[in-house]
Amino acid sequence: MSTIINDTTTDEGATGANTTAKAVIRADISEITSSLARTTLQANQPYVFLNTAISVADVVEELFELPADPPSLYLDLEGTNLSRHGSISILQIFVLPHNRTYLIDIHTLKENAFAKAASNGQTLKKLLETESVPKVFFDVRNDSDALYNCFGITLAGVQDLQLMELATRNFSKKYVHGLAKCIENDAPMTLSERNAWKLGKEKGLKLFAPECGGSYEVFNVRPLALDIMQYCVQDVQFLPRLWQKYNRKLSQRWAEKVQAEANARILASRSASYNGKGRHMALAPQGWH
Repeated sequence: MSTIINDTTTDEGATGANTTAKAVIRADISEITSSLARTTLQANQPYVFLNTAISVADVVEELFELPADPPSLYLDLEGTNLSRHGSISILQIFVLPHNRTYLIDIHTLKENAFAKAASNGQTLKKLLETESVPKVFFDVRNDSDALYNCFGITLAGVQDLQLMELATRNFSKKYVHGLAKCIENDAPMTLSERNAWKLGKEKGLKLFAPECGGSYEVFNVRPLALDIMQYCVQDVQFLPRLWQKYNRKLSQRWAEKVQAEANARILASRSASYNGKGRHMALAPQGWH
């Protein structure tokens, strides 16, 4: 009886070991499949995820000599409570001449993302602070607040699309519009692009928006979810189309007002009293309506 029990135990042990081995193999296959899917998608999509300081520096080296008219660089940030009170997770840069988006992993790299020098001595910090390199944002206020207070970066050379849209309206200028509304109303796109944009927006919101059951912490999970990557990419890929539309309609007088207000927004975002949340953020600049 004892021998039979031992034999049975041995068989069960072997079965258990086989089961464990199969589970490990399945897990490995699943991980490899997921990795291949991610690689394939990145190969098919014009974006690159940068999570080493040297890779950021290599890209930055190329960005100083790009055309300035129209602007070559279109930027956005994602994070948790994006402000001086929160953190930056991802910095997105869409490079128009290359038709490529760079997703820079600020959560992982922190100061190193901004400080690592390229072979020509240039850094991401210097790029963001260089007046002669135009950088297009949509509502730069909280981005500027976070960059300045978390990393000591003083933005310069900024063009603010939210202000450009407001300046070119032929109806009430009392309130500014959000990015989603501007893309939906003003960005030229095909039906398939529009459907893909809406789907990507919905997937992203479900993952990070608390009101949709998500959490902003998803921007800090590594590896970054593909749906979050695509959300980050589409946030900037339509900015050049908005810039083209608004810039064509912008008079010289309004262009000067837009630039002055963009600079004022950056200055205000660095003040000790700046508050980037509340109904006041939806109001147009004084004297614009």
